[in-house]
Amino acid sequence: MRQLYFILLVCLFTAPASGDTIRIMNPATANNLFGMSSLLEVPAGKVSIDQLLEQPAAYRFVPAENNLIKPYDRRYGYWLRLTIENQTPESLYMHFVYTGTERILVYEVADNQVLTVHRLGMLQPERVFPFLKSNQVCPLAVGQGQMHLVYVYVEGIYTTAWPIYCRSTANLFEALHRSDLFYGLYYGFILMIVVYSLLLFVRLRETDTFRYAVWVFIVGLQMALFRGHTGEFLWPANPAIERYATVLAGITGLTHVLFTLAFLRLRHQAPLFYNIGLGILGLYAVGILINILTLSVFARSGVQVDFVPIVALVEGIFSVWAGVVTYRRGFRPALFYVIGNLVFFLSIFVFLLYAFGKLPHSFWTYNSMHIGSGIEIILFTLALTYKVNLLKQQQEEAVREQLRLAEKNRQLVEDQNAMLEEKVALRTVELNEQKEGLQTTLAQLRTTQDQLVQREKMASLGELMAGIAHEIQNPLNFVNNFAEVSVDMLAELKDELNAGHKQDVLDIADALTPNLQKITFHGKRADAIVRGMLQHAQSSNGHREPTDINALAGEYLRLAYLGLRAKNEDVAITLSTSFDPNVGLVDLMPQEMARVMLNLYNNAFYAVLEKKKKAPAGYQPQLWVTTQLKNGRVAFTVKDNGTGIPTELLNKIYQPFFTTKPSGSGTGLGLSLSYDIITKGHGGTLSVNTEQGECTEFEVAIPV
Repeated sequence: MRQLYFILLVCLFTAPASGDTIRIMNPATANNLFGMSSLLEVPAGKVSIDQLLEQPAAYRFVPAENNLIKPYDRRYGYWLRLTIENQTPESLYMHFVYTGTERILVYEVADNQVLTVHRLGMLQPERVFPFLKSNQVCPLAVGQGQMHLVYVYVEGIYTTAWPIYCRSTANLFEALHRSDLFYGLYYGFILMIVVYSLLLFVRLRETDTFRYAVWVFIVGLQMALFRGHTGEFLWPANPAIERYATVLAGITGLTHVLFTLAFLRLRHQAPLFYNIGLGILGLYAVGILINILTLSVFARSGVQVDFVPIVALVEGIFSVWAGVVTYRRGFRPALFYVIGNLVFFLSIFVFLLYAFGKLPHSFWTYNSMHIGSGIEIILFTLALTYKVNLLKQQQEEAVREQLRLAEKNRQLVEDQNAMLEEKVALRTVELNEQKEGLQTTLAQLRTTQDQLVQREKMASLGELMAGIAHEIQNPLNFVNNFAEVSVDMLAELKDELNAGHKQDVLDIADALTPNLQKITFHGKRADAIVRGMLQHAQSSNGHREPTDINALAGEYLRLAYLGLRAKNEDVAITLSTSFDPNVGLVDLMPQEMARVMLNLYNNAFYAVLEKKKKAPAGYQPQLWVTTQLKNGRVAFTVKDNGTGIPTELLNKIYQPFFTTKPSGSGTGLGLSLSYDIITKGHGGTLSVNTEQGECTEFEVAIPV
């Protein structure tokens, strides 16, 4: 009796716990294994094959159903258990129709021993697959007349639909051939549409064609992701990238919105929808970031948060609504756009019903999104073509209108030419007469201009003369005084000679020597003043010579101020100078530079005196003159605290004959001549910095 109990216990623990045995009898047909297997939900990675084999009664398998699977939740793993009996002479294969499952482990068991282990799933590297990675296929060791127990462990399931087939060699290759043919045609179609759209973009330079090409390419990439072709061809050695490739859904939505905004011309046709589209772009960006964060930062929790499908639903409603609105406003290509969106959304709905087990697995349900996207792309291409034809018609109408206008313009031109020829003949006679008159006027103007320039020079000379008169009076007074004293001393000398006082004669002779030296010194000083006056009066020879610009600036400042005091002895202006001793000698034309200095000094004197007439008591006119060596240039600056220059007159101050002085007080040539002397004669700059009612500062910069 104990032996009987022992035999029954062994049979209980070793017999397959699944329901019916799956008998493979016809090698020409495919057998769906999922519906005939048992399912066990476990914490991910917590139950091993050894535990299942050693303690089969400890784990409760239930009949497999789609609604028992929790997609997108990596906290759970699932064990499938089934018994396969091969009654054919063919080799058998398990074919997992690709659903993006991350990890699949297949254990084939006989006599409670693991015979083979196969590792599949999108996170497995390409090298472990006996077939291409997108074909999740593993061979079975069960021979004809044999019966093996098969355990399948899966993690990271993205859909509840999980079709598993048992196929013979011929049946498997036929299924793979049909699949490869369909996807090859699909991707070829995608590539053709992308190239066609890019050619349209190159020809028309319409942004919607380029955005359409990008969107179609991303759609093809996303469909390839759904079928495992990205991991097979793009990153076979890095399967972990496949997880992050789910963000392609968000990128597809982004490119679709960008195409919608351009194709439907929402910025102009419907600004409200354009702003809504921009908001959806932001939602897609947020959804993509959330997806990436949950995949990278929160991967250990096992739960993936995918916000993109909700945004895609909102974007679908927005796209159809925007297309209907623009169609009702007369944009006919929007009809194809609306129908294409509706077809694609219908295909998504069909696929979702299939993915959650509401529709059976078939070629049409499994590939519903590929078929829907293909029809949508065809309709969108028709919409683009329709739009291109409309643009072409509009261009042709525009060309015809331009030709009509050109013909009309040609006739007008001919009529106008006839009239113009008559007017030209009359006008030519008038112009010849005017030419002769203008030539005469020009000669007179040149003569007048030369006279005005000379007058300006003489005016500055006249203002200088008063200062020179005061300046030359001092040495002449010294000469006269010492000459009179010397005459008296000579008379005294004669008297002493007659008296025979030799020592007194010598003393008088010694006293005469300093007097004569002072007469010589002051005579040379007067001579230098006269020579400087003559140099200022004569025309410049155009040659530069080393000149002490500090001495030149100080000398003419003194002469200009003396000339001003000669006219009005009550004038009191505080003069401040700051001459840089590092300036040294500068190559310049001294006579021309002296004229510039006199013009700037006289203008500054005029400004401070005018301000004094209107300023309150306590105002003290001041003038600052500085020289400085900086950045390879000698800067000569004249600043006053006078009336300043109005901003609106700054662009006129260097124009010939422009003056702000009353009539008869100036010719308007001072600053004009100074500007030409500095910029053309010395290659420097003449700039002004002023504040109306406060100050004016002129700076002359000459390269050294």
